[in-house]
Amino acid sequence: MEALGPEAVCTFTTRGDYVHVSSSAFEASGHGWWVNGNCPTSTAVVTVELQEYYSDGSWRTKGTVGQATVRSGGGAGNRATGRAGCNNSSLTGWRSVVDVDLVGVADDPGKLITPARNINCRRY
Repeated sequence: MEALGPEAVCTFTTRGDYVHVSSSAFEASGHGWWVNGNCPTSTAVVTVELQEYYSDGSWRTKGTVGQATVRSGGGAGNRATGRAGCNNSSLTGWRSVVDVDLVGVADDPGKLITPARNINCRRY
């Protein structure tokens, strides 16, 4: 088997914020983005899915999965957003799952799961 040179290794960091109640609508919202280390690409497809905690101990994907092709760095307009409308304001646990797929470069299949946070939004 042939050894891979250093040019075959590419590093980047997947980022996501806490799921929160949107300031513009009564819905849970979560963002995902990426920060380039040394990858030979300037864009990636970022996917964000929101998950709601259920009393049986499971996490279930809710709402609309967000997906966007964005440049490294994050910030408004440079991230993907997942959304899930709230049915009521009951305190409920939420988290997001963020996946980054580099454009034109192979990367690992790992995903970031953001820390769970209780917010006043219940989807069912």
